[in-house]
Amino acid sequence: MTPNVPGPKAPPQTAAVSPEETASLRQIVVAVVACVLGERRDHPDVEDCTHEALSRALEGRSRLRDGEPLRPWVIGIARHVALDALRSRKRTRRVEARMETTSEDTTTAWLDLVPDPSPGPEERTASAERATRLERALGALPDEQRRALVMFHVEGLGYQDICKRLGVPLGTVATWLARGRRLLAETVGE
Repeated sequence: MTPNVPGPKAPPQTAAVSPEETASLRQIVVAVVACVLGERRDHPDVEDCTHEALSRALEGRSRLRDGEPLRPWVIGIARHVALDALRSRKRTRRVEARMETTSEDTTTAWLDLVPDPSPGPEERTASAERATRLERALGALPDEQRRALVMFHVEGLGYQDICKRLGVPLGTVATWLARGRRLLAETVGE
């Protein structure tokens, strides 16, 4: 009796596609790709995408379920390949356009592509105006509410620490903070 020794796996069996079927699929794929790309049927990108779509379809035919029609599946593959080509074309054009507008100094060119994270002039002005309104509103608060808010939000103290510093109960600190925040929000307009 010979032992059952596992050997190399056989490739999955796929039904062969006849040359006539491939030719008819090619015509459909060319039409779909040309339509999606918006190019003539003889454009090089259409040819490239057609070849890629047919290669993917024929190589992956084993994934097609039994009884599922081949044509709609191949059309879907062609559409996705053409959409990928469009996205790639747009990315390439964007980078090329950026590089054409930058100086010859490559270090500067790449640095110009990085967005500036700092706030713009409008944001800085709005922030300064808000800070001024907030200072005025803080100044208008009763002394104990202002001190509690500053200790909590500026100094980073907790409720317990504020209680100890001011010598008041926890509930009083909580009330001062809540009332102070409400008055600030009303005054500042937020």
